[in-house]
Amino acid sequence: MKPIAVIDLGSNSVRMSVNTISDDGKWENLLKLRETVRLGQGMEDGMLRRDSMERVVAALERFSQAAASLDCDDIVATATEAVRIAKNREDFLSLARERAGVEFRVLSGEEEARYSFIAVRDTLPIDSGVLFDTGGGSTEIMLVKNRNLICSVSTPCGAVMMTERFLDRPQSELYDEVFSIISAAAPWLSEAKGLPLYGIGGSARTLASLYEKKQITNKELNGLEISSAAVRHIYSNIEETPVAERSEIPGMDKSRADVILAGLTPVRVLLDMIDSPKLILCAYGVKEGVFFEKKDEIIKKEPNLNIVLVEPEIPQNTGNIARTCAAIGASLHLVKPLGFSISDKNLKRAGLDYWYLLDVYYYENLSDFFARTEGGRYFYATTKAPKTYAEAEFKKGDYILFGKETKGLPEELLKAGLDRCIRIPMINGARSLNLGNSAAVVAYEAMRQLDFPGLKTESEYL
Repeated sequence: MKPIAVIDLGSNSVRMSVNTISDDGKWENLLKLRETVRLGQGMEDGMLRRDSMERVVAALERFSQAAASLDCDDIVATATEAVRIAKNREDFLSLARERAGVEFRVLSGEEEARYSFIAVRDTLPIDSGVLFDTGGGSTEIMLVKNRNLICSVSTPCGAVMMTERFLDRPQSELYDEVFSIISAAAPWLSEAKGLPLYGIGGSARTLASLYEKKQITNKELNGLEISSAAVRHIYSNIEETPVAERSEIPGMDKSRADVILAGLTPVRVLLDMIDSPKLILCAYGVKEGVFFEKKDEIIKKEPNLNIVLVEPEIPQNTGNIARTCAAIGASLHLVKPLGFSISDKNLKRAGLDYWYLLDVYYYENLSDFFARTEGGRYFYATTKAPKTYAEAEFKKGDYILFGKETKGLPEELLKAGLDRCIRIPMINGARSLNLGNSAAVVAYEAMRQLDFPGLKTESEYL
């Protein structure tokens, strides 16, 4: 398909990604551009400054030319807090339209939060947690449970905005102000005690670079975990370093050095408020969330299969199965309780960078699973089955259930569905295969029967 460009205009920077989508839903990035434009600078009177608008439009003109060079004429552009609150926003929108040919959609705070959530959901194996996205003008905060967005709010705690508010005030007051704003805006955070915190946006990226003491790639950033203690140490170091010297801190993004303390204050506040043990970084944000939504609108397809893991215990097995599901266009269903944290490093490592290709669903128990998938066709993988997996006749969209590594599926479930129980042949004395191997064997037999729909069956080498 022809490339699609997505532009995200924040209060501090403007970014563009140009991506392509293949027929099977996979996507590839062709180009990324970012410029620091400080659109939200000097907005004490609620007006965008003319020089700030000119910087943005000049960048947009360059972005449009770069997209055109890739034969991309489909540009989706969104603007956030600075444009959202500007009294003269129509003047800016007209200027961008007339000079750069870019038509912006101004996102509400709720829409901005939703796109940030989509970016995390589609690129990390998140179950429950608190998400934040700190930009130049605002911080969006989201509560996610069972992979669903429960609550969200947009707060005026942006890196640029708060830096300007505290230019002539003691920095010690900054934390108290942000704490007060977030407490009032998000009382539902009391429901999030002990959950992991997920960070999105430029300030979160800079925090990761400060932690690693170097500029890092998206692959290194996505899923990176930082302990709460390490975040507090980095924050204290920045707070104690004079503003003029902060750009020399190893890993510091020099374009953010003057606003980084205000940018990281929401992180520090949220860690304290929910007593979170760690911060998990996401390399993607609003821009990718917008693209993923558009991609899903273009590629509307049902999963080839549904692989169901009932109370899995070993994260590496689940990670390997996630990778298999991604490769064959299957959805992965996880029935709790899980024997590991969904943010477990072993889980992410086994799944490699395939998570964005995968739809994952979570269920509180088997009753919840059957209630939410009512009407599906179910197969039960077990060593107690009377027939082999090769004798089963699979159809597209079937659910294939696998039990926990130590006990398998519940006995009562197998007895009730004996005609749908399937087994993998083994020699006498061999108790079972590894769960990841079992899932792959059965899944590929099902795909063979379906004639490998959507899968590449011919080599480009020979």
